[in-house]
Amino acid sequence: MLTVNADGHPVFGLMHKPGEEKRMVIILAPSDYEDWLNCSVAEAPRYFRQWMGPLVIDAASLVRAPRAITGKVIQPPAPPNVDPETGELF
Repeated sequence: MLTVNADGHPVFGLMHKPGEEKRMVIILAPSDYEDWLNCSVAEAPRYFRQWMGPLVIDAASLVRAPRAITGKVIQPPAPPNVDPETGELF
């Protein structure tokens, strides 16, 4: 997973505590998929930029968001205590 600085990004900039480094995954436009898969290592950095296209933020994202979004910290529900059956990885 490749990430870039997210300072100033309207969504990803909210996903970290104030004062912490803001990072976001690199999101490619569908029109860039083929070029990305076929570019050289030297050409790759041109894709290392913030995605400024549409994004949807959902309730699960707000769980991790700072007080600036929600006004309070919301605790996520505890994960279920489920032991995998023999031979299962997940």
